[in-house]
Amino acid sequence: MALGILEKEIMALVTQLAEQLTSNQYQEAYASAGALHAKLKGDVVVQLPIDTIQEIKAQLRFYYKHNEEYNNASRKLYGTGKKLESLVVN
Repeated sequence: MALGILEKEIMALVTQLAEQLTSNQYQEAYASAGALHAKLKGDVVVQLPIDTIQEIKAQLRFYYKHNEEYNNASRKLYGTGKKLESLVVN
């Protein structure tokens, strides 16, 4: 099956997001996830197997959930660091 422009863009974004996540480039991954989400949003007809599209969307939902958990953990660790810092100063 020959891929059209939209399908090539989607697959390129999936590849980019995968590479960013596996190389711990989380801030860059957020932008790629947003771009991918925008391509898949709405009633756009994508000429990819429905199973592939559904799995990409599912993994994107997992990504956003884990990203939120990661951000929460980062804030908590920052708070712990600030508390430890205040113990040394006082």
